[in-house]
Amino acid sequence: MILWKTCSVAVTLALYWGAKRISAKKAGLLFSPAILAPLGIVLLVLLFDLPFARYKEATSFFADMLDVVTVAFAIPLYRNWPILAANWRMIVGSLALGSLSAVLAGVVSTFFLGLGSEAAVSVIPRSITMPVAVNLSKALGGEPELTAAFVMLTSFAGVFLGPKIIKHMRLQHPLAVGLMYGMGAHALGMAKAFERGDVEGSSATLAVIAGAMITVVWAYVFFPVVQSWLL
Repeated sequence: MILWKTCSVAVTLALYWGAKRISAKKAGLLFSPAILAPLGIVLLVLLFDLPFARYKEATSFFADMLDVVTVAFAIPLYRNWPILAANWRMIVGSLALGSLSAVLAGVVSTFFLGLGSEAAVSVIPRSITMPVAVNLSKALGGEPELTAAFVMLTSFAGVFLGPKIIKHMRLQHPLAVGLMYGMGAHALGMAKAFERGDVEGSSATLAVIAGAMITVVWAYVFFPVVQSWLL
């Protein structure tokens, strides 16, 4: 068991290191470590018929470390709090509208694509960070695994389209850029926003936190409507 855990951790770190090297040479979303490293793990599990449950258990402390990383985002948030507090009306209004648009767009899309009732419920929390989205999906009666897939696709799309939207719309205000990344791409959006600046990253962090709470409210407001439509 010790050897299995050691090898699992070593392989995971090696795949991430290799993905970082490739990403440094090849720019673009498809070469991001967030895509290459998990893809490498999936390929290894499939090619060598490895027990994924044991691998997941052996590397579970990586997921636990996310809690520490999440708390660390509070430092720049605290440092830039005066700027955020001075613009709280704009921030709350923007996040409320963005969250509402995300919920409605997701449900309407599943309706027109004919994906079924489970997809309609599971897509409601797609625009919030993964831990909150999965738990909200469970509470609404959705499929957590399907919600996780929707969240990942939304996050990747947000990171990919973010720079294009910023360039096309000529966004320059750091708060606008940060809120867009946080609401549209969650944790990956936060990392991308911090690459642009401290204020951008702080507003993205606030967007992830406040956006999740606002989305929970919208979810329970519109869930009866979704239920009646499904019936």
